[in-house]
Amino acid sequence: MKNHTSNGRRAGVVCRGLLLSTLLAVVTLSRAIVRADEPQPGAVSATPAGVSVPASDGKTLKVITYNVQFLPGPGAIANKRKNPLYRAQQAGRLLAQFDLVGLNEVFERKPRDLLLEQLRQAWGANYQDVVIPKPNDERFMGGLAIAGRSEFLQTHHMLFSQASSVKKYGFLADGFAAKGVLHARVWRGGQFPKTEFVDVFVTHLESKEAGVRDVQYRELSDFVRQHADPGHPVIVMGDMNTRGNPSYQEQSDSPYNRMLAIYNEARPERPFQDLWPTLHPGQLGGTNEQESSEIGNRIDYIFVSNPPAGHSQLKPQSVRVNGYLDPKVVALSDHSAVEADFEWVDGQ
Repeated sequence: MKNHTSNGRRAGVVCRGLLLSTLLAVVTLSRAIVRADEPQPGAVSATPAGVSVPASDGKTLKVITYNVQFLPGPGAIANKRKNPLYRAQQAGRLLAQFDLVGLNEVFERKPRDLLLEQLRQAWGANYQDVVIPKPNDERFMGGLAIAGRSEFLQTHHMLFSQASSVKKYGFLADGFAAKGVLHARVWRGGQFPKTEFVDVFVTHLESKEAGVRDVQYRELSDFVRQHADPGHPVIVMGDMNTRGNPSYQEQSDSPYNRMLAIYNEARPERPFQDLWPTLHPGQLGGTNEQESSEIGNRIDYIFVSNPPAGHSQLKPQSVRVNGYLDPKVVALSDHSAVEADFEWVDGQ
């Protein structure tokens, strides 16, 4: 005769053991997410609601580029991270500690406006922005924004001439997104004259067709040459949809090296520095997998080009990849942000 009491007791022990193991796994995962979301060395923390951030002192510059994935209309179903209004509110509070914020994929009006409102509240009278689409022209999708807390002296934008077709790729085609480049000439701030500034360019390149991207490299370079002052620093940043992993840096004919060579034609005397390999040589710096910068591909960039000696320059101090993990939505976007700290060095 089988001992049902003994078997039942053993089954109970096994069940309790499985339950305990499951609970431990959940707690471990939860702790891992929280730890990953804690500020890393040099990273910023969220600005408490209602707390103002002082105006820039003109001595340092904190910059971030972030593809936030606020896809518009029916395309919102493709948002990898859901709850865009929550994501926008959280991101706005985190980004308020920067001096310059470059955004990609701010297509959808409500989360875009909510994120920018968080910055406006934190920066007060110092708040500046330039956005495409413009509020009165939603037909020009663009999905780009630059926000800052020093005066914008000039702004320009350009739509790329080519993009992948809606007919071929549907709502996810770049032809539907109408990608381009956004420019802001940003005053240095502090007690410095308005003749001290940095030219900032934010872009989001083609995601589907490599041949189209090649055309866009050239158009972006020409746009930088047209609007950047050769006697002042230039920052180019955004989602380039071009892999910059160490292996691609080593291939002389890779799209990465072609992109960089074409960008440098805009500033032939002062070539662009790609900040990540400059400060973290040999490290991956992946931006399309939020769990870690040591996996995935590096497709989001911050480049800087400084003027010749005798002019004020932006000296890179640090650069970070920040996944902005969040226990409610896993991460605030399907991209990691790239953050950089610069020191202004006066012309000698």
